[in-house]
Amino acid sequence: MLRVEVEIFSGRPNPAWIITDESAVRTLLSEVADAAEDVVGLPHEGSDGLGYREVVLSAVSDDQVWPTPLPREFALGTTGARDVARSTELARKVVSGMTRHVATPLREHRSTPLDAGMRDLVLREIDRFADAPPPFFRPQRLPSHPSVGTAPAPEAAPEPTAACLVELGNYNPAFWNRPEVQPQNNCYNYAGDRRTDTRAQPGRAHGHEFQAHTCLDLTNAILIDGLVRSTQCLPDSENPRWFLAMVIWPGTDFHFYRKHQELFWGHKPGSDTARNYDNSGVRITNPETANRGPYTDFCGYFFMGRSVVIR
Repeated sequence: MLRVEVEIFSGRPNPAWIITDESAVRTLLSEVADAAEDVVGLPHEGSDGLGYREVVLSAVSDDQVWPTPLPREFALGTTGARDVARSTELARKVVSGMTRHVATPLREHRSTPLDAGMRDLVLREIDRFADAPPPFFRPQRLPSHPSVGTAPAPEAAPEPTAACLVELGNYNPAFWNRPEVQPQNNCYNYAGDRRTDTRAQPGRAHGHEFQAHTCLDLTNAILIDGLVRSTQCLPDSENPRWFLAMVIWPGTDFHFYRKHQELFWGHKPGSDTARNYDNSGVRITNPETANRGPYTDFCGYFFMGRSVVIR
């Protein structure tokens, strides 16, 4: 058996499925192994911006027969491959069969069903990725996180209301990028500085399932969780109080940012690494003007106090 996960979302679970047909698995792995040097990348070593990033394939059991050239977990359709175009063709082939694997239920399917609409969305994003592969940015390639090129410094984001006191914690991505933490905590966990290992969803801790990926529905969900709009101050008893920004990929996903003491904004796209730069590799001083990829709708600023519970 073979597990497939499309790294594309930040807030909601990624599309994921299990290929149980052993003949199909052998055929696919053999095809990939024949071109492994050109088409295979290591997971989370390619482009790491918001939106589609790669398709990750991994073994389901430790005794599974596996072609020698392939690691037990690898990525296709990634800028981490030598031949990005060929790698993307294989990724598209894998994703095209997504809807055939609904019979093996995964917990991700509740929020991210394997239907034709999801398949078509992913294929469109893969095609967009193939037409214009994004810039390649990894944290270690930006040790001091300078501005890229000669672009002017972005406009500073609004500060919290003068009368409202908040805490701006130090930027500490190493906490989130550990192997036991990174895969199971998303942008909502990072923004609220709460490790839950559940890929937290707005409203879930309080029995509220938001109905659509809109600013209205997501705002209602986080208010139910206990966040407040940035026009409403929180008392000292709620210390630490974090300053957050929320954006959405209309009809598709949500994403959060948190402001830090260093006066930039950090974020964590889904199960990928925490960072303080946008899709252009530029340090984020204003989430409203940052390159957010498909997360085009800016929903506003919020405070999260210590009493908030998310799950």
